[in-house]
Amino acid sequence: MIRFRNAMGYYDIHTHQMPFHKEDIAIINRIVSPMGDMQPGPLLDTVIRSYGIHPWYIYNVKEQMDLLRVLVSGSGVVAIGEAGLDTLAESPMDLQKEVFLAQANLAEETHKPLIIHCVKAWADLIACKKAVKPEMPWIIHGFRGNGELASQLVRLGFYLSFGDRFNPSALRAAWPDFLFLETDDKSIDI
Repeated sequence: MIRFRNAMGYYDIHTHQMPFHKEDIAIINRIVSPMGDMQPGPLLDTVIRSYGIHPWYIYNVKEQMDLLRVLVSGSGVVAIGEAGLDTLAESPMDLQKEVFLAQANLAEETHKPLIIHCVKAWADLIACKKAVKPEMPWIIHGFRGNGELASQLVRLGFYLSFGDRFNPSALRAAWPDFLFLETDDKSIDI
């Protein structure tokens, strides 16, 4: 069973900022992109985090995957991602699938869960999961779909993470064993 509150605070499964309360536990996400050096700095050395190649920021797969492999071997890295498939991204879907599958395989190699960004690519995501047959959890972050889609994904073993906007029927479909909470890029308290 998923527990949202630890002995002292709450868990935030996916965020891009430090938690509001020092007792909360947050997985800080860093995107491996051309927008800057993703090496951990002094602040990130003290928190748990995830690293991934977001489908919006695919620019040099070999360089990004090499850097990702180095980053995920660091202490405090507990998940791979946010990796994903997004029909609205500029990168071609074939390239997105290649990068996504490379990250999914890295998650298996390193025994870390995979945090997933998915926009209008559910059939492709399901096909990837069937191809990889992962042992590690696959967690769809920021899930906003309906209850029917949520039920289908839960039956296939996906976990769903909900932020400030969600469909109540999807939340019920994931309750209690396939459910996480997150703040993502919002400056809100978990």
